[in-house]
Amino acid sequence: MTNPQGLRKNLAAFAGAASLLASAAFAGDAGKVVIDDKGVVEPEAWSICNIFDHNTLYEADQGFIRSVSAHARYQGQYISQDEDIDGVSNDFEDWQHRRARLGIKVKMDHGLTFFAEANYASFLNNDGDGPFFDSFQDLWIESKQDGYWVRVGKQKQNFTIEDTTSSKRIKTVERSAIVNETAGARPWGAVVGFEAFGINHAFGGWLYGAHADAPEFIDFNSNGGLSYNGTYALLENTNLHFDYVYADNNGGSEGTEGSAANGFGPEYEHNFSLGTSSDFGKLNVIVNGIVASNRSGGGGIPDGNDTWGFYVLPTYALTDKLDLVGRYAYMDEGREQRTQRYSVRAAVENYHTFYAGLQYKLCGDQLKVMAGYEYATGDIFQSTEDIETGSWQLAVRTYF
Repeated sequence: MTNPQGLRKNLAAFAGAASLLASAAFAGDAGKVVIDDKGVVEPEAWSICNIFDHNTLYEADQGFIRSVSAHARYQGQYISQDEDIDGVSNDFEDWQHRRARLGIKVKMDHGLTFFAEANYASFLNNDGDGPFFDSFQDLWIESKQDGYWVRVGKQKQNFTIEDTTSSKRIKTVERSAIVNETAGARPWGAVVGFEAFGINHAFGGWLYGAHADAPEFIDFNSNGGLSYNGTYALLENTNLHFDYVYADNNGGSEGTEGSAANGFGPEYEHNFSLGTSSDFGKLNVIVNGIVASNRSGGGGIPDGNDTWGFYVLPTYALTDKLDLVGRYAYMDEGREQRTQRYSVRAAVENYHTFYAGLQYKLCGDQLKVMAGYEYATGDIFQSTEDIETGSWQLAVRTYF
């Protein structure tokens, strides 16, 4: 059952923050009402896509607060899966509220931006049984200046092209197994980015642990790490991407969270990714190779294990709204990326996955429906047992 007292506290805190922002925003003559004084203009025909243009709560040309906007994201998906492990069948069928988030972005003077986004999906998946507010997905402040930018707070640690691409814009229902095996979550850290020698650079420093209770604030007793991301325009239509992430897990003998209650770091100590993204008119092709070493043990995999893999993800625009999407991915060793995600995943090796699907963009990426089928085959880790999986997947994604 939802805790009314906790919900009232969350709402009170949000109201207090909104009042504080409003006080700052409307100090002096900063606020304004936008009036069209250029004459009568015939309005365009209304469509459902118009609703995505109205999330700005406040904007101004002067003053410290320049704009305040509301943000939300939802992904729901239906999964029908049949899995065979050495002759034993395991069927799965379910509708999931995969992602449900609410957030706010505040743009300020001097190139400052504050962003906070919270998760609510478990509240929906549990039919309202549990707290409405899970935790912060993102909570950061960013400064963009001439020639560089700095972001501090809870944020995505970019690793691989597929993982760096927001879940709002990915072209498959779920990311590939090798990417989910090696990428981390959203730790607390600081990132500085700049361009030099024709390369966009980003250097990050991280702490991977957080306290148990929402909003899971940083725990300074956790282990740390470093990251580097580089993007280079290799050809007119091709970008080269390189990512490296170091996560202190004592050579694989402990988790990156150390003594903290929650951890957001990758499973591996050293993580390397090299990939290209190419546009050939209607065809886009992503190719990405990954190598990772010294895994934190767990899920049937021993301490210090290594892995490697790659994926190829082509997308072809059949029309302005309809895309044909394919993906082949290989993972040497790791945990199976079962589509439903909420069940125990098997430890596998020599793991191949094949995905074919469509995405139809009703309002671009802001409202789209997706359908696909994924076939996976491999072996149970360090055994001769075969594993074979087929998954039908339907999804809807929307955000503003």
